[in-house]
Amino acid sequence: MFYTPSPEPTYYPRHYAYSPKYYTDDIHASYPASSSSSSQSRYPHPSMRRSHTVGTPYVPAHEEYGYDSSDAEPYGRMPHTYAWVLEQQIAEMLKENEETVRWVHEQQARDVTREQVAFRILSSGRRAYPTFEQLLLHRPEVRARWTESERRWKRWENEAEDTFQEELRRLQEYRRQTERHRAAYERRKRVEEERERLRREREREALKSQRREAEKEAGRRYEARWAELLSSSETLGFRDIPWPMFSQPRSLQDITPSKVAMFVLSPLHPGESRRDKIRNALKRWHPDRFGRLSARVEEVDREAIEEGVGIVARCLNDLLERQSQ
Repeated sequence: MFYTPSPEPTYYPRHYAYSPKYYTDDIHASYPASSSSSSQSRYPHPSMRRSHTVGTPYVPAHEEYGYDSSDAEPYGRMPHTYAWVLEQQIAEMLKENEETVRWVHEQQARDVTREQVAFRILSSGRRAYPTFEQLLLHRPEVRARWTESERRWKRWENEAEDTFQEELRRLQEYRRQTERHRAAYERRKRVEEERERLRREREREALKSQRREAEKEAGRRYEARWAELLSSSETLGFRDIPWPMFSQPRSLQDITPSKVAMFVLSPLHPGESRRDKIRNALKRWHPDRFGRLSARVEEVDREAIEEGVGIVARCLNDLLERQSQ
């Protein structure tokens, strides 16, 4: 049983500005007591507890202290109203406290009851609920549902296994097809690479053959032009000179040492060594030897021809010096 202490009378300290005691003391101090009330207590109604505020005899009678009712109303209503409000709040708090404590006790009692029931079940050695085997044995509807569930489960397992095996076979077949396609692709790739290699090889051989033919043709033209130049007496211009190059230059800037060396050292004469090829070329392009043709050179191209002959001679001398080293 929850113990609720009896409510104590409301106490208001003297320094509390709104306490009823504060105002009633001031009121009685300001009015002298009458002779008729000398035998009674100073406060005609010492109890501060009441059910309503207006009309209560908390304040002394007006005739007793000799003041008008209009003067006592403000002092009589406000302090008692505050006291009543505080009492109501305290009562509500006590009521809520009682409800909370009651709920806690109910929960504790319920837990104790559950523990006692569980303890009795454990001590008796029997189960609180029937086992699954007992349900199957004594409940036909449970046994039927269980049998149907087992049948559906087995069917699902068989279907899942069949689906798995089918998917496995499909993946294996896909892997085999992938391997066959990859092998066919590799074969086609090797064939195409070999075909491309042979094509490039044929092109290189064709280019080499064309280049050799072009070099031979350039060598024949070079020799034929020199023979014609030495046997005739016509005037010579820049383009009439058989320069030692595969393609005839159009200006002096086209005569370079690299082009001269490529022509002179080309395999036009397979029986000659590189040194012999350079010496045979110097016999024609030495400035002293080429000076015999200077009288036939046109004055317009004389300077360019002489400078070109000097470039060829210097290139041949450099090649000969390198061969000597």
